[in-house]
Amino acid sequence: MSGAYKSHADGGFDPNALPVVHNISYRDVVAQNVTVSAVLDGLEKSHFTGICISNVTLNLGPAARELQWNCTNVAGTTSRVTPKPCDELPEKAGDCPFPEDKLPIDDVVLKSCSTA
Repeated sequence: MSGAYKSHADGGFDPNALPVVHNISYRDVVAQNVTVSAVLDGLEKSHFTGICISNVTLNLGPAARELQWNCTNVAGTTSRVTPKPCDELPEKAGDCPFPEDKLPIDDVVLKSCSTA
């Protein structure tokens, strides 16, 4: 997760308008043959905050890098995560929160098509 884009799709954008990246949760993840666990790169003038990672097991592969977690300008918590995350994401008991709001997409019913 990175905010370090070198360009912008809109030539008339305001470079002083910074995004707010807050309350991002990752939960119940298992991965195999992992090379790098995470690169979390917030912005110097707008840190990514409220990052929560829980119940995550990342099994490293043979080409795994020595530095597994690269965290810059981020803050948050973790719970039951292996390998051990970066210091910016200390251990805190409990699962990450997820919204329970019903989204409009939840009511979409797809139609079946047939060639007959």
